[in-house]
Amino acid sequence: MKFPQVKPEYFPLAGGLDIVTPAISIGPGKVFDAQNYEPEISGGYRRINGFERYDGQDAPTDADYWVMTATISTTISVGASIVGATSAATGRVLGVFSSTLVLGGVSGTFIVGESLTVSAIAVATATTTAYQNGASAPSDDADYALLAANDQRQNILKVPGSGRIRGVHVFNDVLYAFRDNAAGTAGAMYRATSSGWELVTFGTEIQFTAGTNAISAGNLITGGTSGATASVVAVLIRSGSWGSSAVGTLIITVLSGTWQSGEAIKVSGTSCATSSSLATAITRLPGGRVECINANFTGSTATKKVYGADGVNLAFEFDGTNYIPIRTGMTTDTPSHVIEHRNYLILSFLGSVQLSGIGNPYAWTAVLGASEISTGSEVTGFLTQSGNGTGAALAIFTKDQTFILYGSGSSSFNLVPSIFDIGYSAYTMQSVSNNTYGLTARGIQSLLTTQNYGDFAYASVSHMIQPLITRKFGLEVSSVSLKGKNQYRLYFSDGTGLAVGLTGDKVSGIMPLNYGIAVRCITTDTLSSGTEVTYFGSDDGYVYRDNVGTSFDGQTIEAWIRPVFNHSKSPLVRKRYRRAVFEVSAEGFSSCSVGYDIGYGTSDVLAPVQVTSNQISSGGYWDQFTWDQFTWDSQYVSNVNISLDGTEKNISFLFYSNRAQDKPHTVQGVNLIYTPRRLDR
Repeated sequence: MKFPQVKPEYFPLAGGLDIVTPAISIGPGKVFDAQNYEPEISGGYRRINGFERYDGQDAPTDADYWVMTATISTTISVGASIVGATSAATGRVLGVFSSTLVLGGVSGTFIVGESLTVSAIAVATATTTAYQNGASAPSDDADYALLAANDQRQNILKVPGSGRIRGVHVFNDVLYAFRDNAAGTAGAMYRATSSGWELVTFGTEIQFTAGTNAISAGNLITGGTSGATASVVAVLIRSGSWGSSAVGTLIITVLSGTWQSGEAIKVSGTSCATSSSLATAITRLPGGRVECINANFTGSTATKKVYGADGVNLAFEFDGTNYIPIRTGMTTDTPSHVIEHRNYLILSFLGSVQLSGIGNPYAWTAVLGASEISTGSEVTGFLTQSGNGTGAALAIFTKDQTFILYGSGSSSFNLVPSIFDIGYSAYTMQSVSNNTYGLTARGIQSLLTTQNYGDFAYASVSHMIQPLITRKFGLEVSSVSLKGKNQYRLYFSDGTGLAVGLTGDKVSGIMPLNYGIAVRCITTDTLSSGTEVTYFGSDDGYVYRDNVGTSFDGQTIEAWIRPVFNHSKSPLVRKRYRRAVFEVSAEGFSSCSVGYDIGYGTSDVLAPVQVTSNQISSGGYWDQFTWDQFTWDSQYVSNVNISLDGTEKNISFLFYSNRAQDKPHTVQGVNLIYTPRRLDR
């Protein structure tokens, strides 16, 4: 008697979300639906890290806990301050579990056998000292670490003011955030410090005319009539030149006395210009969306500065101390986008692109080398492309078309329109792996460059999820390039997003994200330590550090992946399913529930049906599937086995997790064991 042959099949999990291809035709490693898993650079799907609020103080994920056992004589409340009667050591109670006390902020050393008091009342006797991060089991360590993180989390404050976060930016390893003031009447800028958010003062300016003798940064100026004094931080010429009749602005500090309009401005007793205004505090209007770059126009490591624009205010320069408004002379001087290219500061004004004088971000007249490029359509952003035979080119994106600016300077610049009339959404263009990605009405597009002058081509990378893109298009968006993950990430104002994984310059898969809060602005930078950091601002006034921790700022990360139904290349053959072995790894303690379903890959299933959170956690799939739950605490790849029971033509799995203390895990592949039965006719 010949027994049916047992067959093994291995398929890696890769390729990302596909909601377009008929279910019967999709490769087995792709997914019908997913949430909060990302394409792992080394293969598989990885449950993402979380995010946590940030203001420069100690981070929640860095908080420590202490474990101490005690004989407890009365109820001890969470949050109570506990004191060793003999040692005078102190700690804050984070949790009480039978005879185990979990403490935070321990100071001193508790003594075994001493009385423990709360408000001078004895509540317990210590049976051990307090051990820092001393949980005996990985699961307990995860639980206690979350308690410590949540305890520290409450100390992290919102950016002062009102409304959404207008912008975030990292400069010299320091995070800056923009938000409107409490009354909503002005814009403000804050820096993150070890004691929380600190207001950045914008300084003072004096307008001048009739400039004959040069005034330079560092000069001490004196009012010829008032006798007021000030130190010059920067000099901005708007028209004319020194020696004839320069007109411009002096940015000043260390102000003494009251400057008058119309008085002589003197340096070392010599009249240099005439004031045309009082000494006026520099202010920002509320609103806008701040876009910033770091640029260096002199080549000295000490002269790197921030340049920003927001569509509401003047462009600005900031060096970490001094805030300098930049006046271009445009009638409506409120640029929206900014970039440095070929040692020019470049700003966008609707359909006009303004270039400063070379090496001089303050120079905006033709005499000083400034120039203009007209696009005929509203500019949505800039991005320098990788170098080619003629040097790096600048992509100028608009709502209707993309232009490529070639050349090394104003005398050799050549603007080449794209072949296809396609516009990119603002704040979505990013460079990843020497390619450019951005959002269009046709999906996420890549702008491919070659070594041939002017040879640019477009390619869509999101056609497998185009229905999702169509539903989201029109929402406010943000984007970021994550070098360490080799990802392009796109975020929508409804709290969802997309993680686009790349292998080299090829898209390896796109996976959906759901943060539950809007990402209104986002920035990433590599610190001097080599650490890549990402921060975003939301509607609630908090700034969050992204891609850290195990939770969404203390809330669970609800995540799932559902690989497509796999028919093992035999869609009409019934199979007796016996066992599945999953290749999984974790970055510490993690847990996941795994369920399976069979028989839904028949030819009448033409498109995948997306899973919702409610279907999983509150009935539907949770009730329908057969589930197993597994935990991991090893960084090494391990095999997880589940028994299967049933006969059908195909099988699908569902991986689900929803905890705030679990480290990320990666599901890399599936070994499927089955026995072929008969052919359906």
